[in-house]
Amino acid sequence: MKKILLLILLFLPIFIFSQEDKKVNLNTGVDFVSSYNWRAIDFGNSPAIQPYIGLSAYGFDFTIWGSYSIMANEVVNENKVPFTEVDLVLRYSYSLDFGTLYSEMVDFYYPFLGEKFSNYKGVEDGVSKGAHWLNLAIGYQGPESFPLSLKLDFGILNDVDDNIYFEAGYTFDVDKTPLNLFFGLAKGKEKSDLYGIEDSKVALINCGLGTSKEIKITDNFSLPISTQLITNPYASKVFLVFKVSL
Repeated sequence: MKKILLLILLFLPIFIFSQEDKKVNLNTGVDFVSSYNWRAIDFGNSPAIQPYIGLSAYGFDFTIWGSYSIMANEVVNENKVPFTEVDLVLRYSYSLDFGTLYSEMVDFYYPFLGEKFSNYKGVEDGVSKGAHWLNLAIGYQGPESFPLSLKLDFGILNDVDDNIYFEAGYTFDVDKTPLNLFFGLAKGKEKSDLYGIEDSKVALINCGLGTSKEIKITDNFSLPISTQLITNPYASKVFLVFKVSL
């Protein structure tokens, strides 16, 4: 019941106010990445294809996003299989003079593990039993004049370690090219298997920089590309990720 009340607290109160953008938009696309890296964690150890489809209206955005590794590097029941992920993302945004506030819920599902999609069990006796992991987040995105981003999220279903994550970022231009700097802190309960943090410490596990540009192909078409240098100071790991978007 507390989790349901928390969901209502995060998503519904702002909705009672008028929302200027009531237009319904449908969009889709796909990214090709040199590796799937999330918060300085490599998933699949392989290049990946990441399609998405999204619907937005009345300040809400609902997105279905997936990642499909090209190579089979995950071991399940003694067999090597490609890493696969399908996420359901629901976000509500509210624009203000000083930026945009948003709340977000993400449902993480990993088909390669072989669990049925209908399995929404949680943690039982300290062990994850379900096929889904749910996170709640609140965040802020600053205006163009002050492009600061803040995000705080935490697990609400099937999270054995009760992980909490905070990230801040800031974007500025270098010779008319955007450069984004970011850092992320995480904390788990006793020991976080997800982030690899021991003894309930608060640790810097995700920081780096990224930039992007568009390569002009024709007068009517440009190809967006981006690169991120990602580090995990706590685990002493470094990643360089390249992405092409269509």
